[in-house]
Amino acid sequence: MTRKDVKYALQRGLGRGYLAVKADPEKYRDLVKWACERDLSFDTQSEGTRAWYDYQLIMCYSDRTEFRDTIVKRFHDKKPDSSWDYAHFSELLSFFAEDGDQIAQAALWKKYEELLAALHGFRRSSRRMMVTTDCFEYLCVALCWTEENYAKIAADIGDLFMRNHLYDGWHFEWIYDSRPNGVNQRLRKKAAHSKELSAYLSAIDGHKSEFLQMRKTRREAPIPDSGRPLSVYLKRKAPELAPSYAEKYLAATDPEARAAALEAFAVCPYPLDPAPILADAQSDYPDLRDAAMEDLAMIRHPAVRSFAWAQMDINPEEALPIGIKNYLPEDEGHLYAAVRAYPVDYACKSGWHHMHMMIQDLFDRDSGVDAPPKSLLPLLYESTLCSFCRGTISRLMGRYHMITPAMWEEMLYDSNDDIRAYAAAHFRRIKSVGPSGM
Repeated sequence: MTRKDVKYALQRGLGRGYLAVKADPEKYRDLVKWACERDLSFDTQSEGTRAWYDYQLIMCYSDRTEFRDTIVKRFHDKKPDSSWDYAHFSELLSFFAEDGDQIAQAALWKKYEELLAALHGFRRSSRRMMVTTDCFEYLCVALCWTEENYAKIAADIGDLFMRNHLYDGWHFEWIYDSRPNGVNQRLRKKAAHSKELSAYLSAIDGHKSEFLQMRKTRREAPIPDSGRPLSVYLKRKAPELAPSYAEKYLAATDPEARAAALEAFAVCPYPLDPAPILADAQSDYPDLRDAAMEDLAMIRHPAVRSFAWAQMDINPEEALPIGIKNYLPEDEGHLYAAVRAYPVDYACKSGWHHMHMMIQDLFDRDSGVDAPPKSLLPLLYESTLCSFCRGTISRLMGRYHMITPAMWEEMLYDSNDDIRAYAAAHFRRIKSVGPSGM
């Protein structure tokens, strides 16, 4: 692997990046440091941070002081914001701390006291208060590796609830939910002797009760008037109503009204002949054209497929999702070339992430596709920045026996927990079968 290949692998959290560093740590020291200084996960909410992966990279070095000190400085200098860097640095330093590194532990608790003091100081709700709360919560989850730590944090938050009524259980529910049930049950027993713990648990329980009531009320909500909420409602709860909304679209003559009516089919597929939408997709009115193109990506129909491939060279970003939805086996080569040429970047300006997920959907049993494009799976595995998607792709490749021994090996060190577990299960399985296959 070249240095460029290794950096590419580290960006994506591929196990081959770890294996390259393990084989020659000094050659890639600067790349490991670069990876640790930022959260490289594409969608941290679904993937988690890359902290475990980065710590495995750091463990390849006998002296980890340089890496720890760099992370501590970055963490110390970091101000609360809406990025996931606080979660990344907190979790990464927690691995050092759990391994007994006193400097990492001190850095975490120093930042904890700093953010807790800031929360006490807010006198009105604001965006700055919310991002500070979120950053504090990331840090708290990272610190809860012992029950003792968790009990201290819960008591401090209970004290915050008692002193500052800006906060309630909604702000810190993740901390509670991140703990095993047994840990929370033992905390409840301790609460009998602590007003701070009682305040913490009371706020959490109150929020959960309100949330359950809100969900019940939401189920009884009326049909949304328009837009994407209406389309979601039609698809999930009332597909039988879709034809009546299609008739409203057909009856509209003003381009703006037609565009608004088409929003009902941004998620729920248009149930009638798509000829009018195909015509509107070539309209001179931008809003109407855009709404029609969006709706066509939900429709599987021969005429829509022909339109998509005719548009592929003219407008690939909008035509490709439509082509994917209407995939037939004879499209495999063209689709492979189009996906390979598609730009993949963190900003996702091209919409590559949605496009990759649409390709994964072709493998669903209800997709209408009898022979999905297996040749695209290795391409998606290599190119996606989202390890959550790579987990789905890995299992699809496993279904079709497309995973090589080298891939199984690297998957043991992937940044994604589910991929590592999948690979570990594979090796347990072949070990139990034995070399003879008996």
